[in-house]
Amino acid sequence: MDTINNNVRITAAARFDGDSSVSGKTLKQALQQQTGTDARRFSRLSLLAALGACKLRSRAAVREDCAVYVATPFSSPSLFEKMTDNVLNHQAAMPFDFIANLHNAPAFHAAQALGSRGASLVLAADNRPESWTQILRLAADSLHAEGQIAVGWCYEQPQAQGGWEGSIWVLLEYARGQGKPGFADSLNITQTPSENSAYWQGVADWLQRLEAV
Repeated sequence: MDTINNNVRITAAARFDGDSSVSGKTLKQALQQQTGTDARRFSRLSLLAALGACKLRSRAAVREDCAVYVATPFSSPSLFEKMTDNVLNHQAAMPFDFIANLHNAPAFHAAQALGSRGASLVLAADNRPESWTQILRLAADSLHAEGQIAVGWCYEQPQAQGGWEGSIWVLLEYARGQGKPGFADSLNITQTPSENSAYWQGVADWLQRLEAV
């Protein structure tokens, strides 16, 4: 699609759009239909990450050693609320809920959807450009010859707020022999999102500009 630096190219992009009014059961059924994965223990955030990863996989060949880098606000709001209610109001801790809400779970389940056994990484992100672009810069600087990294931005909307949720993905690949490694900000990824927008809006705006090139 376009070049990030002389040695790194974006070869595919995908966006999974969800809505907080859609039930978790519906999302789990969709993921199971696409991958055969038993998603009973997935947090909603992991479901959104994995469904977006499925769309990326349908658009490009993903290697088994592809790394998976994810940026997201920490934890799954719906699962965190459930865990808090169980502990504070019912004096019951649910171990599997804690496991499902580990910070690296969305990257793990996205890698599973991609069929990847590569390294995974999760970074916390917010709407500051230097926050949501950090994962892309880190991936570009980490990519080695013959390497491949799937970079995803995932967002679960708290139910009380409603609105958009989902995940946005790009696939980075090494463009062999086209120059020296190092990030070049030729794609203007530092544009500031609109006031009070969630961090993913900056990603969505950048991806829209990229696809228009």
